[in-house]
Amino acid sequence: MKIRILFLLLPMLCYQGYTQEISQWRGPNRDGIFPETNLLKQWPDGGPKLLWKYDKLGAGYSSPAVTSTRIYETGIVDSIGYVLCFDHSGKLLWRKPLGRDYTGEWPGVYSTPVICGDLGYLVNGLGGLYCFSAVNGDVVWKRNIVNDYKGQKAPSGFLDNLIVDGEKLYCTPGGKGMNVVALNRRNGGLVWASGGDTIVDAYCTPILVENDGKKYFIYQTARLIIALETDNGKLAWKHKKRGRSMPNTPVYQNGYLFMPDFNKGSTKLKISKNWNEITEVWSTPDMQTNMGDAVLLGNRIYGKGKNNKFYCVDWNTGKELYSEPDKNMVTTIISAENLLYCYCYNGTFNLVSPMDKGFEKAGSFQVKGGSENHCSHPVIKDGRLYIRHDNSLFVYNIMNAQP
Repeated sequence: MKIRILFLLLPMLCYQGYTQEISQWRGPNRDGIFPETNLLKQWPDGGPKLLWKYDKLGAGYSSPAVTSTRIYETGIVDSIGYVLCFDHSGKLLWRKPLGRDYTGEWPGVYSTPVICGDLGYLVNGLGGLYCFSAVNGDVVWKRNIVNDYKGQKAPSGFLDNLIVDGEKLYCTPGGKGMNVVALNRRNGGLVWASGGDTIVDAYCTPILVENDGKKYFIYQTARLIIALETDNGKLAWKHKKRGRSMPNTPVYQNGYLFMPDFNKGSTKLKISKNWNEITEVWSTPDMQTNMGDAVLLGNRIYGKGKNNKFYCVDWNTGKELYSEPDKNMVTTIISAENLLYCYCYNGTFNLVSPMDKGFEKAGSFQVKGGSENHCSHPVIKDGRLYIRHDNSLFVYNIMNAQP
């Protein structure tokens, strides 16, 4: 039986008859690993070279969506949410309003746009679901996941990093009987709705997994971890969580699932071959990721945990292999070429090489500007490092000049 993660690779089939590029949350596979090569293994003093920055995004925490020709970002100005588009020289090509957005305790757009060919998709903090032209930013169709799909109002704004798969668009309203919905991505028509669970306040990001030619949508709510068949939304299995979810993304590998948990520790689960049962393999109380997610490299998984530490945990046993002090409430990590890119809550950005028995720092610098906390997830594309902080987008050159 062949089991593999559903790689939403570049390019991907987005239109019938030909391929189009896709950009989405935390890279091609939604696992924080970027398939880049020939990057700097050591940064100079002060960090890599800043190529350009833009300081008028508006409030927000979303990651940039980066394609081979364009960069897309979001921001809120005077309670109105905008989507912005740049070329790779940093020129603003257009800035289009989407509508009124969340301006509460943590004002700003949380969700990262997903770009598929000439269309983009985004859910804002008030539950506005938009399909917009990736060419000029015009709204193609829109919905409201609270009003249209009986969604629950999110007390601190919605976070929904959408998934595009072929002609379907998946989103998570959290409503009774419509916890997850699949839509026709061309016109917003409802394909199916699934009850799943009725809680939306986990703010977690789903993944797609393929098992023996069949696809599953995996998502964690505040109470449950659920898997849905993507053909019809039928519940394949559910698993009661030990504790409370923070905004994190599951990690899948070869029939096993790592589920981050904030206050009870993270858990590794085994999925049965016929995908109708799930059992716990191990749980680690120390690795309690808080919005930063985790990265799996080989048989080791890395992420922020309790006791003000950053952990390396054995994938097979759950045993802590080593850790180092990290007093940041959030440390967001991504990876390329087996290096860890660690963006800390205080604005420090570290390049880290995970060794056999410890971490070795390969460079560090401070992301400056803005007044809000540093929580956004970085992006690596074509030798460039993209960092969103508050009102600004920073673009650094991390390409190794020597091939």
